[in-house]
Amino acid sequence: MSIALGSTVGGLLFNYSGYRSTFIASAVLLASCAVLTVVTARQSSVHTA
Repeated sequence: MSIALGSTVGGLLFNYSGYRSTFIASAVLLASCAVLTVVTARQSSVHTA
């Protein structure tokens, strides 16, 4: 499902906003996942200590 959704959203972004919007969307998704990973890791380390 994620492959189909990713290619669909990427195609729509490319068609309506150009190729740069796909890179911007990817960067935003990557940054938000990195922040979520850091927050989750800190909460996990607090509970185990």
